[in-house]
Amino acid sequence: MSTDEQQLMLRTIFERGAESASQALSKWLGAEVRLTVSAVDRVELAAAAEVLGPPETLVAACAMGLSGPLGGRMILVFEDRSGLALIDLLLNQPIGTTTGWGDLERSAAMETTNIVGCAYLNALAAHLPTAGSDSAELAPTPPVFFHEFAGSLLEFALMDQALELDEVLLVRSAFSASRADLKLDWTLLVVPDRPTLQALAASLSS
Repeated sequence: MSTDEQQLMLRTIFERGAESASQALSKWLGAEVRLTVSAVDRVELAAAAEVLGPPETLVAACAMGLSGPLGGRMILVFEDRSGLALIDLLLNQPIGTTTGWGDLERSAAMETTNIVGCAYLNALAAHLPTAGSDSAELAPTPPVFFHEFAGSLLEFALMDQALELDEVLLVRSAFSASRADLKLDWTLLVVPDRPTLQALAASLSS
């Protein structure tokens, strides 16, 4: 996935995933929301943490393991205040009401990640050579919640992948809602394992 054409095709795939995620999130949140993809980049693993902001920035994140035709990990990262604002929207209460991550808030964030992640995974899986076969069933693991500083998040979330990969796919997503007071800053990191990277490259080259 190194040519400009392949990079453009990959962005198109994620844009389709964003459309599906927008529809699913609107139903989940009970409000019209829209996800758009502004860029899909390959970045070195060490540099990915810098994308999340200054190392001392507190972020909330949910990580899903991938299996079946897609292997690796997908991580949805919320700037802390943005994540709490999302919970307020979900609970239909004024923005700023939620101030901490209790069990309810963590559960809501993980379910949101599950909805967004599955939409993107289905878009990706549709372009893999195994799509349509009995073995192509997606089986993401339940999301795991992290509340860490940006500088250390990936060290915890990508410990296994760091042993075999030196770069990740970074999907820059923007979130908009009908509520003018709701501005969310979040980042989607997709970290395919080596076989998935090779399968995507082969699919996009065919």
